[in-house]
Amino acid sequence: MSELSSQPHIVRRPASFKIDGRAIPYPEFMPRLYNLCLTLGFRKGLIMPSRAFCSDENQGWPIILMTKHFGIFPFNHGVVGGLVATDRHGPHAKHGEDSVILQATHVGYDPHTGAYGKYVRPMSQGNDVSNSCGKIAHVITPYLEQYDFARERIFLHRDDSGRHLITVKNSFIDFASHPVKTGLVLRLEKIVPPDADGRIVPVAALSTSQTFALTEEFRQRIDATGYIWKGGDGESINERLTADLFFFREDFREDDPTILLERSLAEFMPVIVTSRYPSLQAAKITIQIEFSRVVESLRRGTEYDGKNLLYIAGLNIDISEYEGFPATTYFVPWAAYIQLMNGTPDEYARPVERERLFALIMEQSLENPDQVNLKEEIGRMLKAPRFDIRAQN
Repeated sequence: MSELSSQPHIVRRPASFKIDGRAIPYPEFMPRLYNLCLTLGFRKGLIMPSRAFCSDENQGWPIILMTKHFGIFPFNHGVVGGLVATDRHGPHAKHGEDSVILQATHVGYDPHTGAYGKYVRPMSQGNDVSNSCGKIAHVITPYLEQYDFARERIFLHRDDSGRHLITVKNSFIDFASHPVKTGLVLRLEKIVPPDADGRIVPVAALSTSQTFALTEEFRQRIDATGYIWKGGDGESINERLTADLFFFREDFREDDPTILLERSLAEFMPVIVTSRYPSLQAAKITIQIEFSRVVESLRRGTEYDGKNLLYIAGLNIDISEYEGFPATTYFVPWAAYIQLMNGTPDEYARPVERERLFALIMEQSLENPDQVNLKEEIGRMLKAPRFDIRAQN
């Protein structure tokens, strides 16, 4: 929707996604998830799990643990970014009687610093540290660069007469005669008062920028941060360029599936780029958008009709090797969709929200007598007869 439209701009706000006290180590999460399935009426030996994870190596242990506790390697239901390939619902549904979909976008975490976003690559020389999810980093980096560029080139200052002013580079202004086609757009209507005709008019123009007088409300907002106004050219707005003061305009091809993640995150980019840990914020928002999209695909589709189905979404937190302990992953539940073959009770008619879902998971036993001993299974494979496999001409 064009920002120039006369229609009201309806904002979609991301929900609060609590991590503190909600992160479950995968060695504990997987047996609880399996037992939750049994509690819901799923049948032992007939459950076909699937996972929608990124391709990264740090998602391997969760997949191995899922294999161990469900007794079969999970179906691949995902693409990079932790998105769900909804066109794979049909194949997944045919591979078992009862179906589980586990979807998780991931982010790295450093216990030393408490910072999010990075991961140590143990197979690289010197244990290279890189972005934990390359796809999310690839998507948000151009927006982060635009934001950093803008906050250094928007200036707050005060003139000799005491007026409080803002000077903005032309490329950030949606002029009526020349709107921004792509990039960051400053919401001047939140900063500058209109004239009697409803126009936002600069008090001065420079070679590549415009200067505007501020509303009293915005000046007080800046004052409340403890800012000391400067004369002359003033100084950059920096972190005072908050998420509500700008948006990004991009022209996406609606038929291009390769940019699904970017297209989904675009309207939330101001919140993402201004957050302390942009990759964490992007992962949280991705999970929320994906859950809504996938639930809609399940409700509208027929692939899982007459089947037990549990779709659960959340955040995978990747922790590199730490003080001699191996790399590990934690799961933070977001929401779940439950469908039961003999009729879904009213308590599951709507998605199970995060607090209730966390409680449901933690109520389950850590003991799983049905888990597979992977070492024994591999040993049995090695002892199996060697077949004489030939091509039939």
